[in-house]
Amino acid sequence: MASDIQVEHRGEGRALVTIARPHRRNACDFAAWTDLKAAFETLGADPAVKLIVLTGAGGHFCAGDDVVAFSAVTDEAEKDVWRARIQACYAALQSAPKPVIAAVSGVCVGGGCSLAMCCDFRVGDATARVGVPVAKLGLVYPTIQLQRLAWLIGASNARRWVYEAALYDAAESHRVGYLDALAPGDAVEAAFAFGAGMAQAAPLSIAGSKAQLNAVLAGRLEPEREQLDAMVLRADRSEDFREAARAFAEKRRPVFRGQ
Repeated sequence: MASDIQVEHRGEGRALVTIARPHRRNACDFAAWTDLKAAFETLGADPAVKLIVLTGAGGHFCAGDDVVAFSAVTDEAEKDVWRARIQACYAALQSAPKPVIAAVSGVCVGGGCSLAMCCDFRVGDATARVGVPVAKLGLVYPTIQLQRLAWLIGASNARRWVYEAALYDAAESHRVGYLDALAPGDAVEAAFAFGAGMAQAAPLSIAGSKAQLNAVLAGRLEPEREQLDAMVLRADRSEDFREAARAFAEKRRPVFRGQ
């Protein structure tokens, strides 16, 4: 059975991941969450990949969890497995040691909003509509996702988004800081352009800085101190650092290999 998660390598270290469930506005069922998790784990471990863009097919980013498929599950233990798989998928995106950019078109709501927040950056086109409609569903947004939302748009805006349960257009989403950039045309191409400089940066530096920032924001600096210090030391001793010094002396652009 073909996967609903498509991975395309576009050369120059660029990878595009597409959620291809347009019949559900790219809402993910259990298989899609599983395959999306696996895709980011694979790309994260691939030294040839320097930049990852996540998008959705058919004019929409992601409508979150497929509530129809989830509602068909009656066993509570199976539901718990499903919920855990979603969180594991989010973690795979957030911990991928590469720049990850969400290319947002159409609906980006609920779990889709969370998915985009687990990316490093979000670039949206004029069709983007973003929101957290839990108050219209009688639900409470998972605490860790609300924390991420407050980091991005501030506590006051997060309260308004969650309490109103509205959808906000691209301009408003950009104004409050949810979208990092507005695409003048195609969101995917704009996302790749946004990350072009990042794809040329030293991979070990990106991986270390991303791990540091994730630990800072999650309040986990001390538990992860040893791992973070090891990443700093590895970069200090890397061939990439020596290459950067040579390139500076020779007045050329360094060629980094993540070593």
